[in-house]
Amino acid sequence: MAGQKCKVNLNSIQNMGGEQEHIMDQYSGTFMERDDRRYVSYSRDSEDGQIDCLITFDRRSLFMTQKGALRSKLELMPGKQTTNEYNTPFGMINLQVFTRRYEVVEQKNGLKLIIDYDIITGPNPIETKMEIVLQF
Repeated sequence: MAGQKCKVNLNSIQNMGGEQEHIMDQYSGTFMERDDRRYVSYSRDSEDGQIDCLITFDRRSLFMTQKGALRSKLELMPGKQTTNEYNTPFGMINLQVFTRRYEVVEQKNGLKLIIDYDIITGPNPIETKMEIVLQF
């Protein structure tokens, strides 16, 4: 993807069953705008190999796809529940996700995406808060 280089800072907090997991990662990526949509691509390494990530977003929704050692598709739309794919070594799992909050904030040298969503796994959803900061 041609575009401008950026830093991608991911900060997420997940609450599951009374336990909290906090993840902070930084990647080098590429940012591009076309029509009303924005695109960010980056790669990350996992125990199983490289994963290529693409985030496509506008003011109304965000789509994140991962391909490689892990394959997944995540669609986030505020106030809506969506069905999302997550491929595991045991096969494809469809997960229901309800997006509570999604906001795109313009910053001096970049953008901040603020996302709150629940992964529906039964009576107690996995509550997730994520910030994606793009620095140009």
